[in-house]
Amino acid sequence: MRRSLYSVILLAVALCMLSPARMPAQDKGKITGQATDVNHDPLVGAHVELQPLGQTAVADAQGQFTITNLPPGKYTLIISYVGFKQFSREVNVTPGGTENLAAELEIETVSEQVIVRGERERGEIEALNREITADNIVQVLPGEVITSLPNTNIADAVGRMPSVSLERDEGEGKYVQIRGTEPRLSNVTIDGVHLPSPEGVRNVKLDAIPADLIDSVEINKTLSANQEGDAIGGSVNLVTKKPAEQPYISLSAMGGFTPISGGRTLDQFGGTFGRRFGTEKHFGFLMSGSYDHNNRAINDVEPVPGVFDFGAANGGNQAVFFGEDIRQYWYDRTRFGFAGSADYKLGTGSVAYVHGLFSQFYDYGENWNYTVTPGNFTTPTTTDNTGSMSMNDFHRTPQQRIFSITVGANHTFGPMLITYEFSGGRAQYDGGFQFASWSGPGGAQFGVDTSRSVVPRFPVQNGVNINDPTQYQLSFLLYPWDDHIRERDFTGSITFTRQYRVHSRFGSFEMGFKVRDADKVRTGGRSFRPYTGAAPFLMSSAIKTVPTYSFYFGLFNTGPLSDYSKIQQFVNSNLSLFPDDPVSDSISNEPNHYGTSERVLAGYVMNTITLGRVRLQGGLRLEGTQGSFLGHQVIFNPDGSLNSIVPAPGEKTYVDVLPSVQFQYAFQANTKLRLSYGRGIARPNFSDLPPFATVDPTSTPTSVTGGNPDLKPTHANNYDILVEHYLKTVGIIQAGWFYKSMTDPIYPNVITNPTSGPFVGDRVTGPINGPSAHITGVEMAWEQHLKFLPGALNGMGVAANYSYTTSQASFPKGFGRTGHAALLRQAPNNWNFDATYDKGPISARMGLTHNDANIWAYQFQDNAPLGIKGPKGDQYLYPHTQVDAQVSYRIPRAHGTQAVVSLLNLNNEVFGFYFGSEKFPIQREYYSRTVSLGLRWTNSNTK
Repeated sequence: MRRSLYSVILLAVALCMLSPARMPAQDKGKITGQATDVNHDPLVGAHVELQPLGQTAVADAQGQFTITNLPPGKYTLIISYVGFKQFSREVNVTPGGTENLAAELEIETVSEQVIVRGERERGEIEALNREITADNIVQVLPGEVITSLPNTNIADAVGRMPSVSLERDEGEGKYVQIRGTEPRLSNVTIDGVHLPSPEGVRNVKLDAIPADLIDSVEINKTLSANQEGDAIGGSVNLVTKKPAEQPYISLSAMGGFTPISGGRTLDQFGGTFGRRFGTEKHFGFLMSGSYDHNNRAINDVEPVPGVFDFGAANGGNQAVFFGEDIRQYWYDRTRFGFAGSADYKLGTGSVAYVHGLFSQFYDYGENWNYTVTPGNFTTPTTTDNTGSMSMNDFHRTPQQRIFSITVGANHTFGPMLITYEFSGGRAQYDGGFQFASWSGPGGAQFGVDTSRSVVPRFPVQNGVNINDPTQYQLSFLLYPWDDHIRERDFTGSITFTRQYRVHSRFGSFEMGFKVRDADKVRTGGRSFRPYTGAAPFLMSSAIKTVPTYSFYFGLFNTGPLSDYSKIQQFVNSNLSLFPDDPVSDSISNEPNHYGTSERVLAGYVMNTITLGRVRLQGGLRLEGTQGSFLGHQVIFNPDGSLNSIVPAPGEKTYVDVLPSVQFQYAFQANTKLRLSYGRGIARPNFSDLPPFATVDPTSTPTSVTGGNPDLKPTHANNYDILVEHYLKTVGIIQAGWFYKSMTDPIYPNVITNPTSGPFVGDRVTGPINGPSAHITGVEMAWEQHLKFLPGALNGMGVAANYSYTTSQASFPKGFGRTGHAALLRQAPNNWNFDATYDKGPISARMGLTHNDANIWAYQFQDNAPLGIKGPKGDQYLYPHTQVDAQVSYRIPRAHGTQAVVSLLNLNNEVFGFYFGSEKFPIQREYYSRTVSLGLRWTNSNTK
């Protein structure tokens, strides 16, 4: 198989050698230049066109452009940029010569205030121009827009983009879900290079990356052949900040308060410095840093809905709540990071560069879970006196780290551009959720109060004091809990691009090769330690002093809170009373230990050509994947004792052919039709592939839980249609349709009875491939600065988007369910509406974000009592609608200083899950509102 992989890559090389890119360019000239505004800030993404030939180019991050392979003669160079007047200049190209042009573009309406770097309006204009000139369908979120709302991490910012919903956690976005697809089906890159994940999944936790380290975010809805193919939903590319022509310094400081759990505070600091050095400004350097500390609190209630059979005479199967967790979370979250970039101009169109990012996230804290366990039900709202209470005190120590660095260069040789890069990335997770378990009072009789439709309550009926700390005894510890997950990536690539001309048609031919070597390992785990002391250790000996406050709107009384530091002090002084059982620990931990290695070799060819109003790009990408895995199988004896723990290796190799086509038709300069087709891939999660297993022969048939090294990657054929119209002076209207036809979707925790392999006849639970699925949707966006309004109203603007998706998944055999269901994480309606105002020293933005309810996990089985909308229905995420706002005021004569007021989660939106329908909640948590105040300063030299 390895030979066949190299053979197809060599075939790609042969195709490149036969391309028109090899046409000679004797006595040809070229034009180079830089597009800037009147303040000498680069106009990134400016559209450059040479008439009468019609040859085009796009300005890079420095505003620079190059047009090669030109016959000698006179031409007219035209540069267009949304929001600016068109630039036109006559250029004379000599045989073998280079004409260099410095183009300064002026604001489109002279009465407008000059746009300065660092303001949201400038970022929006740059984003629109990058979208216009892209060959694929891409949407860009600039850093100026990211920081114009209280987005502390990248996920929160990306969640405001069209057709994007979020998987949220702890009051922030965590994973990005593009076009109704689960996070595994999308890719995250940094400057185009794959970013490793600190967890067992492939998708990257974007809450681990500070938002203000990133210059912009690109969501590639369609992929060209020169982009990695593992992006069925889309590809999120984080673009790091680069040094510009002018020196740049920015500093910020924020402080905030959240009125929950007696009051919680936060602070945030950031800074960026960048400039170019030397008389020719050949060397550029930029460094950014960010730090935020958030003492977040959460009020959470987690009921346990289910079905109880009261007998035919008493109503039969009825919905009841089998208990409830009442949870308080006190977080001590710290997130900091650094990003840097340096480059050296080697000559016209040639540069060497290095850029990288480091981010660290400490998700520390303590939380207390009071668990109500009611007795036997006598009616749906009453139980007998066999109920009890317990409490777990969690000490949270998770931390994640992400690091990536890339070194590379590009060189221009006439019409040929050669780019090569080498990058290294590392992500890691450490820590866990060690806890102490308290057994509480028994003999309690509970009622079930369902008068509040959102959550049930369990009032005590027989006088048992469930809040007496002397009635809670330490039972056991899970201590320590210390997981370790490591992923290391090395990537190398080389790309050759050549501009060519055939008669009056111009194009570019590109070929490239990339190899990515990844290694992922999980070790560590937890230790179960029962308390064996003769004298009970009571919660009254470890009470935490807390302020008086209302929990969950005053609906619940959670009882006293224990202090984990006091518990730990008692444990450290009495370790002999908490014996460890290494065998039991191994049985629990070894199935979670694995090692995986994966090498992806890729080669592609791609051609882009402009034919009048038509621009066509076609390409073919070949990706070969070689993987090897090592898990562990825990095997029990028939009497339940441990038999053995043995290593279990596995491997997988496959080759994918990924064609793509991008078509554009320009009805006029500011109106385009885009059509696209592309084939994508989504590989299985690393943690699902190792052939680990827990084999228990005490059940009939033998029960096996394990991984699946035979999992196939999910594939999809993706089709897109998009019409876009760019508005005067600054704005866009878009409307589009997409369809994704998927094969081999992956379903977790499916029960099967294998007819071959090592577990023939056993009852095996693990991930397997399903037959097929599809998703279709429409998306619309409208963004515009309303400068045509009179007076003070002309500072208003709007940025709105809406998407609707629908999907259908076919279930695999053994799933216990027939028919079809929506795909996981596919929220039908998603929309954002942002109102903006920029006038004089004031810049304000209010953002509304909505994601519909969507399926988190499949649970429903055929013939389940009370049907698919009952407590045995699928697990759903609640719909989420959140309101945020931010206002900044440029202080007069303060030399670039702004005062900022930030308002997060103004409507105190709920987060949580339910089974079947919203009347069966399993989690409802609140975070309250956060108000922050601060200052930002940007040096005036950037104007």
